[in-house]
Amino acid sequence: MVKRNKNKMNFGPITIMIFIGIGIALLSFLLNKFGFQSYITDPETFETTIVTVKNIFSREGIRYIFGSSISNFRVLEPFAVIVVSLIAVTILEVSGLLSSLCKGIKNVRPATLTFFTLLVSVFSTIVGDYSYAILFPLVAMVYKNANRDPKVGIMTAFIGITMGYGAGFVYNYQDILLGNIAQETASDVLETYLFEPWSMIFIEVVSALVIAILGTILIEKTFSKKYKRVEEKEYIHSPKALATTIGVFVFFMTLIIYSIIPGLPLSGWLLDLGASTYMEKLFGNNAPFREGILVIFLGIALICGYIYGNISRNIKSSKEYNKAISLTFQNTGFIFAGLFFFSIIINILEWTNISEVISLRMINSISQTQMSGIFLIVLVLLLGIIMTILNPSTIHNFTLFAPTLVPLLVRANIAPSFSLMAFKAADSIGKCFTPFYVFFIIMIGFLYKYDTQDEDITLFGTMKKMMPVTLWLTLAWIVIIIGWSLLGIKIGIGVSSTL
Repeated sequence: MVKRNKNKMNFGPITIMIFIGIGIALLSFLLNKFGFQSYITDPETFETTIVTVKNIFSREGIRYIFGSSISNFRVLEPFAVIVVSLIAVTILEVSGLLSSLCKGIKNVRPATLTFFTLLVSVFSTIVGDYSYAILFPLVAMVYKNANRDPKVGIMTAFIGITMGYGAGFVYNYQDILLGNIAQETASDVLETYLFEPWSMIFIEVVSALVIAILGTILIEKTFSKKYKRVEEKEYIHSPKALATTIGVFVFFMTLIIYSIIPGLPLSGWLLDLGASTYMEKLFGNNAPFREGILVIFLGIALICGYIYGNISRNIKSSKEYNKAISLTFQNTGFIFAGLFFFSIIINILEWTNISEVISLRMINSISQTQMSGIFLIVLVLLLGIIMTILNPSTIHNFTLFAPTLVPLLVRANIAPSFSLMAFKAADSIGKCFTPFYVFFIIMIGFLYKYDTQDEDITLFGTMKKMMPVTLWLTLAWIVIIIGWSLLGIKIGIGVSSTL
């Protein structure tokens, strides 16, 4: 009997994405023919709008695919973000600066490195999606210099950021946007409710620590035996170059920090001074700092990398410096090819309204339930997870979720801030289990970039490798939400889980 080669059936990520796109297209055809639809009610005017699944094989759908595929890819924000971040980290590596900074990290215990990677990943969510772009290449290089497999660092950063999106040590701009939606939708039932940014800080900090500690235990147990150590390339280490570079870095960081402190002479030029709260001034849509984070990161990396490389003689001329920058796109083909195919799939999914109609039908079904207490919270958590798997857009999903379910939970004696916290937990979980999350595709691309062992990296294979970690962290999130609800203690400053 001839033994079959299992690898023959392992389709690559791009092939799988093509299959997923075809599946979505066929599903849109079937659901459209069966008249699959739902309705959405405007919370201000109470007008009801019917939302139907559109058939991508229709004349309008075909025109959309051919007419928008390139333009949709061109405006895909992560594309530009990743390019800028790659340039910055590449020059830090080639100049030898990163190697010099990580010189003592080889003596750090693997579990300690994992813990701090998770902790930094959770904390980095304060800058939103930029955290992925900065940490993926940076953590990969740190792990490489620590003689650990960069792929472990990349997956650790992804788990920390994604599972940590609902947690954190300070609130971020997204919390303000979600809180404003929660306040607006709760006002009809609870007129006195005002969202406060620090209203979830206690549960967020506890969640962040749980993710970092439990995640460390799980990752070390899951990944330590599967991934080999890698050898670091040798660079010239120069104490003089390092001291000079640190001095330049401190100067630029002092200048940046001064520029984001309002009220000082000539300060505040990176802030949106017209915003009401400091976090909005810093990360609001019109804040120069929000758009300039990666430019600042790139600028400091280029200057510090050049200074260290030149003094240490790791980079001997401007020609070598420019050649080093050109190494940015080495082994990055999948990142850009993957993003192109992803942009087509995600735009077909959005145009057909499949995820929106399914989410609205589930929301409308739950709105008629007679459940309350823990059972209602668990139901809402499951709904949030499914919504995120279908469409990982946090603001879009909460805009659908909040008008119906926040008032429902208020009537069940559950505080709006806790409803928001439950949604954030579900959103974090769902993003770890969906192929429709752009940064999951980017993570796969980085795994390819740093793969030196010619491994069989697949879309669902990677998800399966992370599954033991993500499943236990999912259970941890559920226990935190349910436990806090049962205890009825404060989730933040002046706010409890119940009314």
